[in-house]
Amino acid sequence: MSSLRFLMKQLKPYVAGASLAPGQDLAPDRLELPAAPLARLEADRVYLLSSRELELLAGAQASPGAVALVGGLEPDGPLPKLPDGCAGVFFTCPAAVVHNALAAAAAQTAQWERDFQALEGRGGGLQDAMALTARLADDAVLLLDPNGQVIAAAGLERSPYLNGQAAVGVIPLETMRRVLPRASASHGSYAVPNTDVVIYGRRLAHGEEESYGMLLAAGRRDRTDVDVHALCDRAAAHLDRRLFCGGLEEDTAARELRDCWQDIMEGRLTSSGEIQEALTRLPDPVRTFVRVAVISFEGEKGVPYRYLLTRLREIVPGSGMTVYQGSILVLLSQDERVFRLDLDQDQRLIGLLERYNGFMAISNGTRRLDSLRSIFHLTRRTVVLARALRTDPSERIFFHEDYSMYCVIDLCVKRYLEVEGNDDPLYLMHPAVIHLTRYDREHHNNLRDVLFYYLMNDRNLVKTAAAVYMHRNTVINKVNKIQELLKLDLEDPHLRQRLIFSCQMIRYYERVMEQEFRP
Repeated sequence: MSSLRFLMKQLKPYVAGASLAPGQDLAPDRLELPAAPLARLEADRVYLLSSRELELLAGAQASPGAVALVGGLEPDGPLPKLPDGCAGVFFTCPAAVVHNALAAAAAQTAQWERDFQALEGRGGGLQDAMALTARLADDAVLLLDPNGQVIAAAGLERSPYLNGQAAVGVIPLETMRRVLPRASASHGSYAVPNTDVVIYGRRLAHGEEESYGMLLAAGRRDRTDVDVHALCDRAAAHLDRRLFCGGLEEDTAARELRDCWQDIMEGRLTSSGEIQEALTRLPDPVRTFVRVAVISFEGEKGVPYRYLLTRLREIVPGSGMTVYQGSILVLLSQDERVFRLDLDQDQRLIGLLERYNGFMAISNGTRRLDSLRSIFHLTRRTVVLARALRTDPSERIFFHEDYSMYCVIDLCVKRYLEVEGNDDPLYLMHPAVIHLTRYDREHHNNLRDVLFYYLMNDRNLVKTAAAVYMHRNTVINKVNKIQELLKLDLEDPHLRQRLIFSCQMIRYYERVMEQEFRP
């Protein structure tokens, strides 16, 4: 996109006037030279015409954001009227002169795009992208998170103003609001009073998503060699594409935890003392009781890892986190033992997981850091098991403790298949559960599920009815039918435990192994 105000600076002696909305500046790169009367002026292009061709716009409707550039006006003549809603800039020079200025700006923008593509081809990272932008602008650039925290910077020595603003590592929110006064604005500028400095800004956001950062670039009011506003927009588009899709390197904290975690997983750190020392040196050192949380995604392509890390730090501050093997790893820790966290009640976290089709599993807490490797594997497997076994399809946050028995079954079945070479764990289950499964198949019933929830709820009929979404009387009838078929003493606690385990095993067989049960 090109800056209309930059174009006006370049052709300042010829500017007769302008009708731009407050804050309107950047215009589309697509240029149209009307040759016939137009019915509608679209917002995705700039219309360039001479004063003699204005009749081609007569009666046209204008989409919000449409722009017309008109050349060849009389120096002291009245400004022509454009269709309602169409912004315009009027020049006394011929339209061809305006066209040449636009063509030069387009060539400059195309060169910037080639520069960013070349950087991407070389594998350049975040700081390389910032350095390139600062070099092209010959001024300072800053990348901020939504709270004004400086993520990266380059060329600050060229801008005393931005250097002073960033001195403490956080840009004042007031400055951000001056650059982008409207929450819905994607780009804007702020002319610093009593200076020749102009700060250009571009909000970083993906589509309709919430903003996850801002790029600021400094420029000078009278500069006509580089369109800094358009450069800021182009650089932000590059960063947006790569930051959102995880193409740039992680920040220091995430990178250090990833390296440390790799040492743990690959056996270079094994004892609790070694691991404790390594984790203590991290920017987010762990406390006494540590939990491992793993966030996996359905389809890893296009996951905005860096953005997600930024948001997760707001939700669980002080927790170390990084990207490891396509998943996000979070180390949650507390000074005292807590048996269950309340993260499954955090709507911010739930909304984030829903938006990017993510699923989070949280381990139990441990003081033994030498067990973190095993806990990670169990927690990552919990995500897979819970997704297959959850009763609520909207559930996205899983606690290992809720699925720990299925993890035991998972390990048991895998070992059984390995030793026996048999893909049917039929003989690990109580015959009564197999009998109910056969009955349900033949009679289109759900007695096995009723038995499972009846036993899981300690034979409480009201809770069982709620679990299976049935009336209490219906549950009573089904329980009576189960007792008639099985003729077992459900007062026996050992039998109840065995039946529950068998029900869980068969659920695992059908939902996780995705095998059709053959009773």
